[in-house]
Amino acid sequence: MNDPTTIPPDLQAAMRSRDEAFYAVDPAQWGKYTAEDFTTVQQNGNFYTRANRIENLKTQKQRPYVAREREHFEVQGEIVVTRFFSGGLWVVEVWKRIDGAWASVLSQATTAGTAAT
Repeated sequence: MNDPTTIPPDLQAAMRSRDEAFYAVDPAQWGKYTAEDFTTVQQNGNFYTRANRIENLKTQKQRPYVAREREHFEVQGEIVVTRFFSGGLWVVEVWKRIDGAWASVLSQATTAGTAAT
């Protein structure tokens, strides 16, 4: 596992705030940490833009926060790629510093199989 102290503190805070907003069904807060050109592919195979995902988020119910587990990341200057397990899903996210603030630019979620990694 990577040492989390190598992730910039403001990125750690942005990731946590975005995750909390997701579980709290707070589209405005979630959008604050999501780039305008964000795209995602969800575990059901659906492709969403930022606007699509915000509308989809509004239809969800609030749930208890689930922390990231088994997180791995690679820092490449102003871009960070992270992979983690959460809520039965493997998620890959790419974060980028845009105008001085961190934002997620893409993600992909895959339902976890039975093999442990």
